Amino acid sequence: MDISVLYKVILFWSIFFITPGPVWISVMEATRRLSFPEIAQFYFKVFFPVIITVQLAQTVVCVVFVELVSKYFSQVDLLFYILGGLYISYLAYKTLKSKQSNSVFKLGFINLAVIMFLSPKIWLLFPSGAVIANQLTHSTVTNAFVFGVSMLLISSCMFVLYILIGKLGTRLLKDNFSYLAFGLLLLFSVFLFNEAFQVGYEKWT
Repeated sequence: MDISVLYKVILFWSIFFITPGPVWISVMEATRRLSFPEIAQFYFKVFFPVIITVQLAQTVVCVVFVELVSKYFSQVDLLFYILGGLYISYLAYKTLKSKQSNSVFKLGFINLAVIMFLSPKIWLLFPSGAVIANQLTHSTVTNAFVFGVSMLLISSCMFVLYILIGKLGTRLLKDNFSYLAFGLLLLFSVFLFNEAFQVGYEKWT
């Protein structure tokens, strides 16, 4: 195996996951008041199953059909921006509502799966990582396996990191952390709506 290419794949995933997004903001809000055994339960019942069923499938699709994904996403990106913006706005509302009712923000399998599936960031950037993975001197299936397993390992490490950040943020901000999560999610949704406007303007002018 070409170690230099594998290093690039790991670097790609590290950069992809280290940048905060709706997934990590939602995970932090959902787990920040949980005990560590409860967080472990959340990981194995929600986070890991979503990674396996949704994100692993996305990595395989992008490696095997990298040219098609790059070509056809540009034809449906407007829909993803709008639906993604709407769903993240809904999560922001749920975050604020849980704060007002002093209840725990619930993040289930479906919620997390929808975020990942509708994320334009994933469909825009995964093909770039897939191009790197396809530089490995193996079959497409093996390249997809390496790309997917690397994603699983790095995302799990980042899960731990963001859990710790959420715990630290709660200690520093106390319950005001919910307002921070609400604000960040709202900003992400505004960003997606703005991108939708830009894409729609370019397509229709």
